[in-house]
Amino acid sequence: MSILSAGWQALVDYLTITRVISLAFAFFLSGAISSFMAKNAVMKYFGPRANKGMAYTIASVSGAILAVCSCSVLPMFASIRRKGAGIGPAITFLFAGPAINVLAIIFTFTLISPSIGVARVSASMVVAIVIGLIMSLLYQKTEIQDPNSDMFELPDEKGRKGWQTLLYFIALLGILISGVKHPLITTGFFIVLLVILITCFSKDEILGWCEETWGLTKKIAPLFIVGVFVAGIITAIIPQTIMVKYAGANTIKSNLLASIFGSFMYFATLTEVPIVNSFMALGMNKGPILALLLAGPSLSLPNMLIIGKVMGWKKTSTYIGLVIVLSTIIGLFFGFIMA
Repeated sequence: MSILSAGWQALVDYLTITRVISLAFAFFLSGAISSFMAKNAVMKYFGPRANKGMAYTIASVSGAILAVCSCSVLPMFASIRRKGAGIGPAITFLFAGPAINVLAIIFTFTLISPSIGVARVSASMVVAIVIGLIMSLLYQKTEIQDPNSDMFELPDEKGRKGWQTLLYFIALLGILISGVKHPLITTGFFIVLLVILITCFSKDEILGWCEETWGLTKKIAPLFIVGVFVAGIITAIIPQTIMVKYAGANTIKSNLLASIFGSFMYFATLTEVPIVNSFMALGMNKGPILALLLAGPSLSLPNMLIIGKVMGWKKTSTYIGLVIVLSTIIGLFFGFIMA
C-alpha cells in the first residue's frame, strides 16, 4: 500500500492547478502544429532531388514541426524510405522526430530543468545530423533511389497569409510561456489569439484544431499520468545508494549504461520525462540523465525490430551502435560542463 501511495503522492505533487493549465496550453500548441503546419512542405525536403544541407536541417527539427512520437515516426520513416528518401536524411528524421517532440521538450524544461531542456534540444539535433551523415557515408553507395519519385513534390496550397499563421503561433507560444504567473501578459496574448481566430480562421479549421488537440490529449495524457505514477513508485522502491553507485558520477561507464538502458527499454510517449526526473531525485548525475534522454525516445527493443525490417539488420545494428556511442559521449561531455 505504501508503494501505491508513493505513486499517488507523485501525481498529487505534480498535477497542480498551475501545471495543469500549462499542460493544457502545451496540448493546444501541439494540436496547432499538427493541424496547420504543412507536412508536405517538410516531407518534400527528404526527396532524392532535395538540397542535402536543407534535407538534414529540416530532418533535424522535424519532431517539433510534425509533432511525431516514437510510435508514429516509424511508419513515416518506412514510407519515405520506400519512396526514395536518402538514408542520411531519413535516419536523421528517424532519430530527431521523437527526440524533439514539442511536448517532450516542454515537459523536460518544466519538470526536470531548463538546462537539461536546452541540452536535450541542441544535442538531439546535433546527434541526429551526425548519425545521418555517418550512415550516408557508410551505406549511400548501396542505396537504390528513384529520382523521378513525386511523393516529395509540394502541392499548391491556398489559405491565409503567412504572417497571420505566424502571429497565431506566436500568440499560442506567448500564452504557454507567460502562463498563470503573468496574467496581464497572458491576457494580451489571449486577446491577440482570439482576434486572429475570428478574423483569419474558418469555423471548420478551429474545430479541426480542437479535435486534433483532443486526439493528442486522449492518446498522450493517460500515458503521461501513468508515467508520473510509475516514477513515484520507482522513487519509493529503488534505494538511493543503488542509483548513486551506478549513475551518480559522470563516468564513461555510467553514461554507457544509461545509453544502453534507454536504447532497449520502451518508454511510452513522454513517460521518459517523469521517470528520468525520479532517477535524478535519487542521485543520477546530469550526464547519464542526458544520455538516457537522447537514447530513450528514439530507440526501444520493439522499434529495433521494425527498423530492422525496413532497412536490414546490418544498417540497423550500425544505427543502434551510433545512438549508444554518441549518446554516451554527449552525456559525458554535458556532465563535465555541468559539474
